[in-house]
Amino acid sequence: MRRFTILPLALALLAAFPSVALAAKHEFVVTGRFLYEDKAWDYSGWTGSDPELPVRFADVNVLDASTGHVVGRGMTDAEGDFAVDCRTSKELLDVSVRLDSDTRRKAKADKAFPRLAVMTTSKAIYSAFAPTVHGHPTDSDLDVGETTVLKVLSGQKEGNPFNVLDAAVSGLLYVTGPEIGAKHKSVSLRVYWPNPLGSYALGRKCWISTNDGYDDSVILHEIGHVVHNVWSDSDNPGGIHYFGDSDQDPRLSFGEGYATAFAGAVLAHDGSVARYVDSSASAQVGGYQLHLELEDAVPYLSGVLGASDEVAVACVLYDLMDGDDSADDVPDDDALTPSFSVDGVPAQIAWWEVFVGPVKKARAVTMNRAWDGWLKLHEDDPAYDALRDVYEDRELLFVNDAAEPDNDPETATPIVAVTDTGTWVTDHTLYYAEDGLGPGRRDKDWFAVELQAGQRVDVETRYPAGAYDATTQADTWLALYDPSGKRRAWDDDSGFGRNARIAGFDVGTSGTWHVMVRSKNRVRDYGRYELRVLRVD
Repeated sequence: MRRFTILPLALALLAAFPSVALAAKHEFVVTGRFLYEDKAWDYSGWTGSDPELPVRFADVNVLDASTGHVVGRGMTDAEGDFAVDCRTSKELLDVSVRLDSDTRRKAKADKAFPRLAVMTTSKAIYSAFAPTVHGHPTDSDLDVGETTVLKVLSGQKEGNPFNVLDAAVSGLLYVTGPEIGAKHKSVSLRVYWPNPLGSYALGRKCWISTNDGYDDSVILHEIGHVVHNVWSDSDNPGGIHYFGDSDQDPRLSFGEGYATAFAGAVLAHDGSVARYVDSSASAQVGGYQLHLELEDAVPYLSGVLGASDEVAVACVLYDLMDGDDSADDVPDDDALTPSFSVDGVPAQIAWWEVFVGPVKKARAVTMNRAWDGWLKLHEDDPAYDALRDVYEDRELLFVNDAAEPDNDPETATPIVAVTDTGTWVTDHTLYYAEDGLGPGRRDKDWFAVELQAGQRVDVETRYPAGAYDATTQADTWLALYDPSGKRRAWDDDSGFGRNARIAGFDVGTSGTWHVMVRSKNRVRDYGRYELRVLRVD
């Protein structure tokens, strides 16, 4: 009779396959360094230099080149170096080292850092390889040396997916590092390049244009949108926008302005000058298409004003994030610095708390919501004077005007005379804070004017100083009341642009009439305007 011995499964497998189960495991370490070919730029575009920079925090896989099996996993460090522990049953191994445009292992090691991957638009992760080492004895360590990932051509456009990765890594290090200390988000961020349809962001993903593969500030701008979407909440409606347009939807101006300011803050944090430069990817020297100095709005200067202008918004928000030690061209021109305490924390963190708090909760995010959120969140120590200086530098005037309180007919501002040329009542804002500081609320301004029966008048508002484009976000609504308090006429948008105009009104009763100005637009409820009553008979 044949006897069988019942063994545990592991022992049974050892008995059946002793040559496999008892094969020795060889352990060794593979070291090396990955760099990528960069394309240096400044305010005027490309400098002509192609420095080699470290690929930071990217996944590294060591492979058995003959089978493709992974024998070790690791990542590069801040200098592009890697050291990967490997195991194999082979005594001699053809070793291949693969670099992926993915930060899966960085995200596992640093819980605050979200996973980030750069992919083709067809969702393939980019990879680069160190030269294969054939027949390496696995009882010894292996150093594969330095490998540089060269430029990529897409048509005539130069780019590098590992430059895209590195710029995005800079953005996330800024957000999750000690300067900001953003809370962990369990999300995977995706960046797609090259994209023939341009650069844009949606949710936790962004697409980088074919010709933006080396434009660090453009890449960081799109990462700024992703940061806005993931950590806060953007109400940006999208659509056409461009530098120098002072009459945009203020929600769009805030979203685009924040993304540009974010790019500048990251560059300054990394020791560069805070600039936005969009260059031509096919040029080797110069070739910029658009540029901006965030510290002082050069080359736009005084031309970018108001909360509906994305450059003005970018300059204001950058100044809230900037510090005296940033590498800008105006080293003493920083209103708020990291060492400036706001409610017990550095100004950069004070702004981030507003960004992830009141801004995130706001129904329609504009610069006035950021203003009110700052004053509400940091009410005990808001650094009000510095905050106001930053805002008013770009004519974002969210303050009580000199006539306040004029919120009812009893406190109305008098209009001294009504003539056939009219006199504009200037320096009025649709903003009211009971304490004179803020946060504010939707305002009603009342005016009193003496009119005579039989007169015909126009009542109208205009942008400050009759500006053609709106350096204000105001959208006025007018109402005219007779001496008994009855509303006789009203208007919303019959004037120039968003201004209101009651034209050719026939006065039926002599006495004190009242004009009320407010906004019915919940996005444009603050802002500056001028008013006049003009006799046209």
